[in-house]
Amino acid sequence: MHLPPIITDLAIILLVAGVTTILFKKINQPLVLGYIIAGIITGPNFQYFPTIVDTANIATWSEIGVIFLLFALGLEFSFYKLKSVGSTAFIGTTCEILGMLFMGYFAGRLLGWSNMDSVFLGGMLSMSSTTIIIKAFDDLNMRQQSFTEIVFGMLIVEDIAGIVMMVLLSTIAVTSTGISPAELTMSVLRLVFFLTLWFVCGMYIVPTFFKKAKNLINEETLIIICAGLCLGMVVLATHMGFSSALGAFIMGSLIAEAPDLHIIEKVIKPVKDLFGAIFFVSVGMLVDPVLLMQYWIPIVTIIVVTIIGKLIFSTSGVFLGGQSLNNSIHAGFSLAQIGEFSFIIAGLGTSLGVTSDFLYPIVVAVSVTTTFTTPYFINSAEMGIKIIRKILPEKFINYLDRNNENNNIKHNGSDWQNYLTNFITRMLICGTLLTAIILFASFYMVDFIATFVKTPYHRYATAIITIILMSPILRTLMLSAEKGTLFSILWLKHKANHIPLICLVTMKLAIAAVAIILTLTQVAQLEYLIAIPITIIMIYFISKSNWLMSQYLNIESRFLINLNAKHIAEHRKAYGISTNTYFGNELKLGHFTVTDNSNLLGQTLASSQFRLMYGCNILQAIDTNDEVTYLPRYNYHFTPQSKLLLIGTTEQMRILKAAIENNIIGLTHEKDPVTLTEFFKNAEKVPEKYRIYPYSIIVENSSPLLGKTLRNVNFRNTFNAVAVGIVRGDYTITNPSPDLIFQDGDLVW
Repeated sequence: MHLPPIITDLAIILLVAGVTTILFKKINQPLVLGYIIAGIITGPNFQYFPTIVDTANIATWSEIGVIFLLFALGLEFSFYKLKSVGSTAFIGTTCEILGMLFMGYFAGRLLGWSNMDSVFLGGMLSMSSTTIIIKAFDDLNMRQQSFTEIVFGMLIVEDIAGIVMMVLLSTIAVTSTGISPAELTMSVLRLVFFLTLWFVCGMYIVPTFFKKAKNLINEETLIIICAGLCLGMVVLATHMGFSSALGAFIMGSLIAEAPDLHIIEKVIKPVKDLFGAIFFVSVGMLVDPVLLMQYWIPIVTIIVVTIIGKLIFSTSGVFLGGQSLNNSIHAGFSLAQIGEFSFIIAGLGTSLGVTSDFLYPIVVAVSVTTTFTTPYFINSAEMGIKIIRKILPEKFINYLDRNNENNNIKHNGSDWQNYLTNFITRMLICGTLLTAIILFASFYMVDFIATFVKTPYHRYATAIITIILMSPILRTLMLSAEKGTLFSILWLKHKANHIPLICLVTMKLAIAAVAIILTLTQVAQLEYLIAIPITIIMIYFISKSNWLMSQYLNIESRFLINLNAKHIAEHRKAYGISTNTYFGNELKLGHFTVTDNSNLLGQTLASSQFRLMYGCNILQAIDTNDEVTYLPRYNYHFTPQSKLLLIGTTEQMRILKAAIENNIIGLTHEKDPVTLTEFFKNAEKVPEKYRIYPYSIIVENSSPLLGKTLRNVNFRNTFNAVAVGIVRGDYTITNPSPDLIFQDGDLVW
């Protein structure tokens, strides 16, 4: 019977890898090194052992290994963690990567290498090893140290940077004759567009699918589904002109937000371990001991460049990110190595045929050496701190630490930075989705509808469908006055903020208008003279639609739940926080008094637009005659010296405080607002006449609330109550919008 060579080859690979990994486990070294040694032994450059025959098939299995390695890395990654790592990780990683890119490139040029070899060398040296660092921290019992969180944050950002770098290096390699800044910019924009599109759509669809199908999936079907989704995204990414590694990583990061992630990781781990082992063995096969002896000078040079460069740029980056000198040095010493991502980048250069044969084994040698030195450098950080403190004057070191602490406080309190971050993120997401819908309509939907509708009416029908699909997104862009948000705080703080804020709001409206005009001119092929007035009419009607706003809020709440709920639940569980306690700390209540010259006097609650302007609800009003009005209606008139009990989020209370301090609203308050939990702790001390009570209801399938909005239900007039929050799963929506739709399982307070 004929046995395919691939089976014999796999038998050799796995047997040798099994023996070497046991030996490396015995001497307490990373298993990755054992796989590489197994590759050297079974490779064509080692003549004292049976050699692999079918290298082409092994290369294919190795490619599958890269896919599942990146998929598993995506499972460990989290968009929520990326959001929470802080500016230090971003600044530190940026400094490290840019520094090592330039240092690696110039080291390659000094060694007489080509431009392409030098560019890829810089990319390889900029990536630290997540696997090696985590193992070193565990072995040294350093997981609980303050600097380890900084290092983990930088590794998360490095994962994203590595994926982006692979795409950019591929672009540079394909156009190796020379790439213009315009081409590089277009490649970056194209990458950002597809990453944003996949993130938004995937975050909405993938975790939702796993939640809905949770009771129908067992471990057997789970591994099939996960592998199918992974390879499906790989095919899609490759079809779009990106690497298979990008697709695998993206799908892994999306599935990471699904419930019961630990079960997914459990069933994927054997697949990842098997194919990952084959990948690292294939890395070792490319190592030629003779070649290493021939290039020992470049190897030693690059090892020195790697260690010194990482120490300098990582330490400097973390310090510039606002950390103390001690934490910065510890982080820098921890990141002084290269690892698995460097192999993947090296493999990319080899597969594209743009790097020299000697580069791959050299990088492997550097990685192996720096892997061995990693624990020693982590332990040497304290010595490095002592040496630096001896060299630098003590006053200068104290000044640096004090300056960084002040920068952190100032940085964390920047309302403009927070507002611009939210604004840019929202515009990026909305702009990407609108562009994707228009492109889909132009290239696919028009031809499809043409099979059912005659020309030219098929274009008009396509344009109508396109605008309907875009309308929830257009509705949120048309919130011309962003009351009850950071916009209000900045608007009330200083008049100098008015012009830039108006410009930003105008930009939002312009994006919405451009999307409609493009649809009418490109899809429906109308003239601009006709498209512009139609656009103005559409903007007016879309901006007035409460139904569209409710649809958008429904989509957004599902997205935010998928993004945050699992991690919020883990946080509450870790700290023993119940849903009631957590919810009670999200809202604040405070007593305010209407002044004698308040601009609210003579106005009704409706005409003052109090809820719209400040986001707070008035729970109670007590006039000078001690008459109590619970949940004042729209026709309530403000009177002098009346006391108002207000409820709102911390941010909304800040808006109100800014308005009071700038004499925009005539209110005073004696005590700072307290949390909902604190308020009801003291409820028994309040006379019965003034008491208010918390109450909660659950929306079920039979509930009359299901599918309705807060505006439709009108708690205030119907039940003399106000909905101050909704808990969906583990995600809390405080002071919900009147257009929010009730869903099955909502806990309404």
